[in-house]
Amino acid sequence: MAKGWSNAKRVAAEGAFYAFLRCCFINSKDGGRICLGENLLEGQIMFITAVFDALEAGIHKIFVLKSRQLGISTIARAMSIFWLGMHPGIKGSLVFDTAPHKDSARNELVTMIHDLPARLKFPAITGTGRGNRDALALVNDSRMMFMSAGVRKSVSSGTLGRSEGLSMAHLSELCSYDNEEGLKSFEQSLSERHPDRLYIYESTARGFNLWFNMWTAAREDEGHCKCVFLGWWSHNGQRIEQDDADYEIYGRAPPSEKEQERIAAVKRLYDYQITPEQLAWIRRKVDPTAKPEGDTEPGFETEDNVMLAEQAWTEDEAFQQTGSKFFGAKVLTKITAEHVTNKFKSYMFWPGSEFTDMRVYPAENAKMTELKVWEEPDQEGVYAIAVDPAFGENEENDRSAIQVGRCYADGVDQVAEYAWPLITTYQLAWVIAALMGWYGQGRAEVRYILELNGPGTAVFNELRQLKQKIDNARNVRAVQDKGLADIFRNVKTYIYTRPDSMGAGHNYHWVTNVGRKVTIMERLRDAVSNDRFRVRSHALVNEMKAIARDGDSIDGGSQKDDRVFASALLVHIWESKILPGLLSRKLTRESELARKRLSIVDQVALFNQNHLEDFFKVKRAARINLARQAARATWRGR
Repeated sequence: MAKGWSNAKRVAAEGAFYAFLRCCFINSKDGGRICLGENLLEGQIMFITAVFDALEAGIHKIFVLKSRQLGISTIARAMSIFWLGMHPGIKGSLVFDTAPHKDSARNELVTMIHDLPARLKFPAITGTGRGNRDALALVNDSRMMFMSAGVRKSVSSGTLGRSEGLSMAHLSELCSYDNEEGLKSFEQSLSERHPDRLYIYESTARGFNLWFNMWTAAREDEGHCKCVFLGWWSHNGQRIEQDDADYEIYGRAPPSEKEQERIAAVKRLYDYQITPEQLAWIRRKVDPTAKPEGDTEPGFETEDNVMLAEQAWTEDEAFQQTGSKFFGAKVLTKITAEHVTNKFKSYMFWPGSEFTDMRVYPAENAKMTELKVWEEPDQEGVYAIAVDPAFGENEENDRSAIQVGRCYADGVDQVAEYAWPLITTYQLAWVIAALMGWYGQGRAEVRYILELNGPGTAVFNELRQLKQKIDNARNVRAVQDKGLADIFRNVKTYIYTRPDSMGAGHNYHWVTNVGRKVTIMERLRDAVSNDRFRVRSHALVNEMKAIARDGDSIDGGSQKDDRVFASALLVHIWESKILPGLLSRKLTRESELARKRLSIVDQVALFNQNHLEDFFKVKRAARINLARQAARATWRGR
């Protein structure tokens, strides 16, 4: 991480910005022409503090997820033009979703600068300042460009931001962008070294889209990105005072259970205490026609996706999918708190041109991670491996996904997850074989289920040919350790000790259609809800958040859902192929914990006891058989 600003520099710059705001005037929706610095909202102050906190920490990218009408776009534009005035020679850009919004913002900034008092000594706009609608230059040689990203793909998508290098950028309302290629090109023009660089990304949510992907990635990159969520509660004007007549309708009833949960979540996540007056306001927003009816309380709660997205309490509520949400937010919150963890081992594969060339290394960073392992193989375990090849079940998914679960009579626990776009079908077959060989060591049992649609058949064909390839390599020199123990040795041992291990009889080859997908997705939801499927992966939970049902369609819309579908396959093979045998053996999570608690001496004693019991059982059976034979001989002799 780069060295951050000194505290002295931060204090000076922050103070100068507040002084600048006290001289700025804007035309507001509610108050007409007002002084920006004298009418700051709580959310705007939180934003300013977050920006300077980030710069002092050496972070230059600030991501702001916001509710509607908090004035964040306005304060960010003011900061952008202030940045140009404070830093001579800097080049910046304001990017908006549409050309009209771009033009409106430019006119606002021009008016703001012209209205500044001379005593502030802010750099003037060169020339008339109104001649070039796409740029604005100051006399200190700083320059601002105004761009529109576009709300739909076009042949010119890649031209955004290619022209100049930038040290400041403000991208507004990214939820409306449909220009991923252009945005990637734009970000290539951003400086990574300028000590005073500043990049602000701000938007409402509006579903699972490009902005959701950016926000999620930024949340995972805490060393380089500052994420700020500002809910409806950060607008200090959004409240109903107790002397208002509406307070009798919306403010007197105590918080419901759901409201208490949300109030507690805001306090826990953002250290903000919602007041009764604010609660009254959001209730009215939800149900503006409510009337008191005797002792009956109006129904203030809603799960309306549009309302939750526009007036979100928390960032998880902000992102809402169209259609009916498939996995409940409460369930996902619960499993995240109880099971999801970032404590895993990360691996990357180097497949080579032949299976015997494959290597596995610890991943150098998060972006190079292909395989996450939460629980390494237990030679007494029972495992299932579920595979959804890229473009298999969903032709929009360009990433192959594998879920590995440890199976019990009372559930299945996620122990590993593979997800990677840059892998061929035959290389994916090798990864499957490597995982089966690794988790199939000792007396462990392992099966796989493979989605055959699209490229799945090619993966299966490669798996069938793998034994022959190993035969051809049996006489090669000893193979060195290749990660995941020894891939070649593991797979070779696994195939030869279990001849049906890669065959259709032992495993499950699945072809998806609409009806079958609905069935296994419903079973996945049930298993997640009742704790039969325990999720460890944050990435999987994030995909689950985007899943919605619209009629017979259950998917993530524009978001990838390959991890989720592989999980549905995992639960399906556990229920249909593995569970019956585990029930007869009474192999539960609790019995496994009990086994692990035993000392080595206890385990040896238990092993010997089991062998003795088996020995005496055989002897008893032999004695009974001899007695029966003697009885039959006596009967025949009569």
